[in-house]
Amino acid sequence: MVKEVHSVVRTEMHWTPRLVKQLRGKRTLAGFGALIGAPKNTVWRWEAGRAQPNATYAERLSALSKREHFLEGWRLAGSMTLVGDLESANAEIAELFHSSVEHTANQLTD
Repeated sequence: MVKEVHSVVRTEMHWTPRLVKQLRGKRTLAGFGALIGAPKNTVWRWEAGRAQPNATYAERLSALSKREHFLEGWRLAGSMTLVGDLESANAEIAELFHSSVEHTANQLTD
């Protein structure tokens, strides 16, 4: 007897306030909430950083993002080490980007 083995590879996305807001786009809180079965106040709390989506809502957000090809093709180029979450690392990212642009500009003028 041959036993089939199916493996499921899941990419868990950490739904930050910024990502939830970007996925919502121009939709109203109520309209977006209706898409994923969440009250508009819950969506507001996610976007305000007062709460995080539980596992059920995170799966629904991920399913919606997949259907809408959210962040498809997005890649982080280069290498950097971040401690903490991306939202708290904005200054570090901006500084690294600025120094990278300066380095490239210097190479082009040499």
